[in-house]
Amino acid sequence: MAIRNFDAWRNVRLNMDTIHENFTPDTSLQLFGRTFKYPFFAGPVGAMTLHYGDKYNDMDYNAILVPACAAAGIAAFTGDGTAAIAANGGFGIPTVKPWDNATVAKKMAMARESGCFALAMDIDAAGLPFLQNLTPPAGSKTVEQLQEIAREAGVPFILKGIMTAKGAE
Repeated sequence: MAIRNFDAWRNVRLNMDTIHENFTPDTSLQLFGRTFKYPFFAGPVGAMTLHYGDKYNDMDYNAILVPACAAAGIAAFTGDGTAAIAANGGFGIPTVKPWDNATVAKKMAMARESGCFALAMDIDAAGLPFLQNLTPPAGSKTVEQLQEIAREAGVPFILKGIMTAKGAE
């Protein structure tokens, strides 16, 4: 997937047009009643020591990421970053894996306690082999299950990682 994305980006061409009024473009984004300086956020990163080494664990990483993003005028999606989000006035979006329903409910309750302004699920994690072998395992969700999760979120719910047009429908 990363190779295909890289190849696709190589085909994108930007044309600079310098014949227009001189102005500073407005890069801000309004979303969920908030205004952000830029139309991008930091993506969720978890299992830091498993994937990247032992310099930072998830909590240390999020304690750096969340306030840095807030200071830059954007938000951070986090894995288990509810403590960092709470410490920064709810300025972040916790991302819950597609665990079993009881674990999702528990993680969402913790996320709501952080004061977050939105909640996410990285549904694409259902395909990660190392998550399928954990207890509880992560896995696919039905449309009905996702609708229930969205209703229970209590804040705007973002479904990250939809991989096909059919899935988006």
